[in-house]
Amino acid sequence: MINVPAAAYVAGYMKKTEQIRVAVVEDEVLVASMLVAWLGRQRRFSVVGSAPDGLKGWDLCLSTRPDVALIDVTMPGQDGLTLAERLLQEMPDLKIIILSARFDPYCIYRIHRLNIPGYVDKASPPEEVTKAILAVARGKTYQTPRYVEQWHQLRLDPDAFFKLLSDREVAVVRYLAQGCNLHEVARHLDITYDTARTHQRNVRAKLDVHSTLDLLALAKKNGLF
Repeated sequence: MINVPAAAYVAGYMKKTEQIRVAVVEDEVLVASMLVAWLGRQRRFSVVGSAPDGLKGWDLCLSTRPDVALIDVTMPGQDGLTLAERLLQEMPDLKIIILSARFDPYCIYRIHRLNIPGYVDKASPPEEVTKAILAVARGKTYQTPRYVEQWHQLRLDPDAFFKLLSDREVAVVRYLAQGCNLHEVARHLDITYDTARTHQRNVRAKLDVHSTLDLLALAKKNGLF
């Protein structure tokens, strides 16, 4: 029989039973309350707090330094994926799970590009959230089947927008879709008017669209609007 020192045994036990500290960033009060209540009933988790938007979510995560952050995508103040990108720059070891009902190409592309390990469909039962947290906390991935299917289709699509457009061109489309004119686009992106106009012209040529309405329709279809 191997004699394990008591200190080592206690340390090993503590490591196994240590709670996973979770932050919830969700603007829907009912959903946020249900998540906090659900996680609070489980000994494996410790909820460090809840925030109703991306800006407050930033403050919450910075002040509490959670192990895992559950983040919605569409929120006021700052969208969840912009928040996730900022948090990963500041806290590279933070594990993020996106909790959303969005499966548009732009959303899925951004999640993949940020190497976010978790995605749970909001239509999933709460048990899926538990599974996702346990998986990403262990360094694994956990993604809703529909997300995996959509990403697979996007990868195989030769006309996927991110295969045709540069990051700067995507940014131009997003601002145009929000109703900005080219002068405003140039100011937002800190480029000249002529450069913004060139990007717009290249976008239309690459996507084969010939009117602003067509461009807006394409932007909406891909989740850029």
